[in-house]
Amino acid sequence: MGETTVSRRGFLKASATVGALGLAGAAGMTTTGGWLAPAQANAAAEEYVGYTFHQNHCTGHCSLKCTVRDGRLALIEPNDAENYQKRYRIACVRAMSEIEHVYGSQRIQTPLRRVGERGEGKFESITWDEALADIKENLGAIWDKYGKSAVVVGGTSDVKVRYPHLKQIFNAQQDGRTGIDVGVGNGLGPMIGDSSSFVICTSEARDWARAKTVILTSTNFLESSVPSAKTFFEAKEAGAYIVSVDTHFTTTAGKANQWVPIEPGTDGALFLGMVSAIIDNEWYDPESMKTGTAFPFLVDVESGTLLRQDPATATAKQKGSENPFMVWDVAVGAPVPYEEAVDPAIEGTFDIDGRTYATEFELLKESQKKNGYTLEWASKVTTIDPEVIEDLARRYACDTPATLSLGWGGSDKYMNADICGHAAGVLAALTGNYGKPGASVGVHVGGNYSGWSAKLAGWKLPDEYKLATQEMPSYSMRYEDNGVHAYIALGDMFQQHYANMNVTDQWLKSLDYVVYVDMYHTTSADWADIVLPACTKFETPEECESLKVAYGHLLGQGKVLDPLFDSKTDLEIERLLAKTMGVAVDDLPKSSYEFCDYQIAKSTDKKLADMTLDKLLANQCVLPLPCVDEIREEYASQIKNTLSGRFDVYQEARLGAGQALPVYEDPEELAPDNPLRDTYPLQFYQARTKFQIHSMFCDAAWMKELYEPYLEMNPQDMEARGLEDGDVVEVFNDRGSMKVPVRPSAMVRPGSTRIFEGLWTRDMIEGNLQCLTNDNLSPRDGILPAGTSTAFQDTLVEVRKA
Repeated sequence: MGETTVSRRGFLKASATVGALGLAGAAGMTTTGGWLAPAQANAAAEEYVGYTFHQNHCTGHCSLKCTVRDGRLALIEPNDAENYQKRYRIACVRAMSEIEHVYGSQRIQTPLRRVGERGEGKFESITWDEALADIKENLGAIWDKYGKSAVVVGGTSDVKVRYPHLKQIFNAQQDGRTGIDVGVGNGLGPMIGDSSSFVICTSEARDWARAKTVILTSTNFLESSVPSAKTFFEAKEAGAYIVSVDTHFTTTAGKANQWVPIEPGTDGALFLGMVSAIIDNEWYDPESMKTGTAFPFLVDVESGTLLRQDPATATAKQKGSENPFMVWDVAVGAPVPYEEAVDPAIEGTFDIDGRTYATEFELLKESQKKNGYTLEWASKVTTIDPEVIEDLARRYACDTPATLSLGWGGSDKYMNADICGHAAGVLAALTGNYGKPGASVGVHVGGNYSGWSAKLAGWKLPDEYKLATQEMPSYSMRYEDNGVHAYIALGDMFQQHYANMNVTDQWLKSLDYVVYVDMYHTTSADWADIVLPACTKFETPEECESLKVAYGHLLGQGKVLDPLFDSKTDLEIERLLAKTMGVAVDDLPKSSYEFCDYQIAKSTDKKLADMTLDKLLANQCVLPLPCVDEIREEYASQIKNTLSGRFDVYQEARLGAGQALPVYEDPEELAPDNPLRDTYPLQFYQARTKFQIHSMFCDAAWMKELYEPYLEMNPQDMEARGLEDGDVVEVFNDRGSMKVPVRPSAMVRPGSTRIFEGLWTRDMIEGNLQCLTNDNLSPRDGILPAGTSTAFQDTLVEVRKA
C-alpha cells in the first residue's frame, strides 16, 4: 500500500507570533485552498484507503471509508465492509465536510502561549517543549501550594472521552454535575432506574416501527439525530401516527403526521392535562399498573411516607425481599407485602392501625383534582386547544403500543424540566407504554444511545491514581468559594456547558492557570494560558488509535492520515503530560495499539468474547455485535435499579419540595406573570441543527457555504420593531448582549427568537450567545439526582436595530 504522509513539523515555524487562530503562517498549507489544490497534472497520484469512525458527540458513530490521495484526505464514504449492514452505512454532510475541515482555518496547528489578557484570544506559537515546561512550572506550583485536588480536568463529551486516564493520574477533580442534558432525566430517571439522569429511553429508536403512536416533544429529531433519521421514516412507513409537539415549526414537524405548537417551557402542563384526560376517561391500564408499577403502594396520607413492612414482624423470607412496600390485598382485605398480594388494590383509602393510607394512584387522582389540572387549564397554559390535548391523550393511551420521546434541546432546558420528566413518566406508567415492543419513554436523541453496546476493559492503574472528591457541581464553582485554582479543559467546555458567560469570564480570569486541549480554536480556547493541538479522528501514526462500541458495533479508529501540523494523538498527550509532571508514565499504555488490544482482550462482556483487535482491523475497523439484529428493550435491565423494583411514580425523596407527585410550575423567566417580560418580552431559543454538533463544525468552510449565523424572528415581531431582513440587531438583556444579522421566519413562534446553539464568538458581529443565557439554580438543586439542569431556553431578551 503506497503512502505519502504529511510532515507534522514541516509548516510550523514561519511565524513566531500568531493571533487567536493559532496558524503557523506557512502560505498555501494553512488554508483550505492550499491543502485542497489539485495535484500537478504531471504528478502520479498515490492513493490508499483508511477506516475510522466519526464523532461521538452526534451519536452517529458512523464508520467511514476514507480515501487519501497524494497525502491528503480526498474522499469520505460510508464503510462498505461486507457484514456492515446497509442501514448503518451513513456519511452525513458533516462527515463529508471533514475533507476540508481537518485542514480548516481554525485548526490548532502548534502549541500556543497566551500573550494578551485571559479571554482576549492573543497567543504566540511555541514548541511542545516550551509548552510542557510552562505546564510543569505553573501546574507544579499549584500542586505544591494547594495540592493536586486544586485542579479540575473536564470537557465536552466528544473530547474528554479520548483522555480516559488524565484526571486519575493527576488525582484531579472532574467536571461532574455540569447541568447539561439532565433536566427531564431529573424527573423521569428515578422512575425507571436510570441513575445517569440522561433518561436514555426504555427502548431504542428502531422500536418506533413497532408502535402505533409516536409523540415527540420538543425534539427536532430529524436534525439533531441525522444518522438515525431512518428510524423516523421506518416508523411512518410501518403505519405509526407521528406527532411533533414543538414551540417552532421544524424539519421534524414538517415530516410528522401532526404538528402541535406549544407555548415554550409548558410541556409538563401538557402531560398533566393528558394525565387527567386518561384518568377521567378511564383509558389507563389497571393490569400493568398492578404488576409493573408502584401505583398500588400505600402512602401515609398525613406524613406522605410509603408504608413499609415492619422488620420486627417479617418472616425470614420477607426480610430477604427486595420489595418491603405494602399494598392493600383485596383478596384478604388487609395490608400485605407487595410480593405476597393476590389482588393489590390500585385505588382506595384504608385505615390501618389508626392511620389513613391511600394508594399512589388514589393520591395521583386527588393531586390532579386539587391542583385543577383540567383540559381547560392545560389549554390555557400551553395554548393548545383542549380537544387536541384530549386527542393526544386518547392516541397515547388507546392507539397502542405508543412511544413518548423527549428531547435534550427543548423542554430539558427550562427550570421546570424535572417536573416535565416526572409527568411524562406518569403518562407511561398509567398506560403501560414501556417495556414492550413499540412502547417506550425517554430520550431517543441520537437513536443509538439505547442500542446495543458492550463494555470495553478499562486500563488498570495503580490504586494511588484516583479522582479527588468533587467539591461542588461544576456550574457552582464559578461563584461559590472553592479550592480550584487550575482547569485543564478538553474541548469547548466553557462556552458549551455554562450559561451567563459574564460569570464564566470572571471565574476563569480568577484562576491561576488554564490549559486547553482540542483540535480547533473554539471560543473556550481564548481563556487558556497554554493551548495544546490534538489530532482529529482521522489522524494517527498507529494502525489503531481508539475504540468505541455503539449502535450494535465495535468500531475502530484506524489510520487515515499521519498527525497533521504539530498535533499529537490523545494517548501521546496523556503520556507527555504524565512525564512532564512526573506521574504514572510507566503505568499508562505504551501505545494506542496496546491499549486497544487490551480493551478487547480483557473485556468480560460476552458480546465481545469472539472479537480481537486483529479481526477488527481485518474487517475495515467495524465488527457487528452478535445481537445487532435485535431491537434492544432496555427497561427490563433498569427496573431493578428503582427504589421499589417497579416503575416508581411516587417520589418520596421529594416530599420536602412538594414534588412527590408532579406539581406544575411555570418556567422561571418565561413565566407569563414575570414582570421582566415588560422589559424583555422575547424568548431567546437556541436550536439544534443539522449543520453543527453543538459548537462543533462552526468553522467548517463547506458547512458555512450552506449556513451563516443569523437570528430568526417571526415577521410580526420584526415589523413591530421596525426591522428588515438582513438588519444587524442587538439582542440584549440585563446579563449582556450580542450583535448578529436578523432574518424573518414564519416558522418561529411569535414572542420568540431562534438561533442555532453553539455558535462561537467569532461567528457573531459582537458578543456571544451565552452572554444572555439564564444560569440560575433550580430551587430543587439539592435534591435533584443530577443537580440543576441549566435553563438555557428559559431566557428573556429584547431585540433592537444596532
